[in-house]
Amino acid sequence: MALSLNRQLALRLGLGGLVIALALGGATFTYEMERIDDTFVEEAVEQARTLSPQLPVRLDAAARSQVQARLKDFLKERRGAIDHFAGAEIYGPDRVSLAEALADDSGALGRAVDRSRHEFPQPGESWYTKHIIGGELYLLVMTGLSAPDGAAIGYFEGIYHVSRARLAWASRMGLRSSVLVILSVLATSGLLYPVITRLNRSLVERSRALLYANLGAIEMLGNAIAKRDSDTNSHNYRVTLYALRLAEESGLDAARIRSLLKGAFLHDVGKLAIPDSILLKPGKLDDAEFAVMKTHITHGLDLVTRFSWLKDAADVVGHHHEKFDGSGYMAGLAGDEIPLAARVFAIADVFDALTSKRPYKEAMPVGQATAIMAAGRGSHFDPVLLDRFFAMAGGLYAEYGGREDEGLKDILRRRTLDYFEAALHV
Repeated sequence: MALSLNRQLALRLGLGGLVIALALGGATFTYEMERIDDTFVEEAVEQARTLSPQLPVRLDAAARSQVQARLKDFLKERRGAIDHFAGAEIYGPDRVSLAEALADDSGALGRAVDRSRHEFPQPGESWYTKHIIGGELYLLVMTGLSAPDGAAIGYFEGIYHVSRARLAWASRMGLRSSVLVILSVLATSGLLYPVITRLNRSLVERSRALLYANLGAIEMLGNAIAKRDSDTNSHNYRVTLYALRLAEESGLDAARIRSLLKGAFLHDVGKLAIPDSILLKPGKLDDAEFAVMKTHITHGLDLVTRFSWLKDAADVVGHHHEKFDGSGYMAGLAGDEIPLAARVFAIADVFDALTSKRPYKEAMPVGQATAIMAAGRGSHFDPVLLDRFFAMAGGLYAEYGGREDEGLKDILRRRTLDYFEAALHV
């Protein structure tokens, strides 16, 4: 079981680490590429600002021809650079275009880049968009121009070409950072595995110790109640085994079987509140005494519902005296209104009572007991469950009937632990 748990932990940690690594790796790659884009933009802006001292102080219609000539020279001067402007446009402070120029071989580029959608940045800031054209990276950059004294004189818009070599370098840098993040996350996941395994093992061991203590407590409490009611506690073990086998045959899931096992041991816990004069009375109870006896149901529910670990025992504790036709107590439920665990337990409880020896009676043969129970088919007992139980009653009695030895107790303890220990690894 521990090996299986470790495999599940390794799988979950590995898959979780991989998902996180890929997500962070992708985010890192995107961030790095944006950061490198910002570097390219800063380079473009720095080149654009070198144009400012060469322009007239006033950028208006009167300076249009001068600005146009200077802009063309600016593009030619940088044509041979690895990264350069392939086109540019100058705007006056009123955001009206004064001059526009493209490099000699960039006519098609001017048509490919949509320059109609741009923003005029605040002084000291820049704005850009990216374009991939023919596998080449172009940045449409807009920045402010200023005079030598720092006064704003207009705007520069340029189509900045980033070479394939630098674009490849940027991709490698982004990919390297992304791979490093992915490897770091996966390495961290790997280092966490033994730590989590040790912590989980410690948690499971402590949970198991607590489980054993809880199971021991309900077994001890159930036995104390049974011995107070009679001279033996073996009824608790037999009836619980009968109920367990019927529950398994009826397809109850593990969670409901765990609830049934708790309820089976504590089904009469409310009898702790019943006076000995009534509980141990050798003869038949009168109506008033029987009314008091019935209150062991409410006392039992009051006890088990106080503790979160025992709350699910309430189905059996509160309803094991209900009858299928609704004539039982305390709630008077009928049919499927009665919890399934309680319907299962009621059959096991009556069967063991009939087939066990008591101070006031001898044990009945299986055939006689089932005949008596058959008379309550559909009235006292769920008919489907009763028929299912009858099919296995002979074998169950041969295996457990009348036994009061330690072997019986060991069998139930092992079967109980199988169900409860499995829950520790869910």
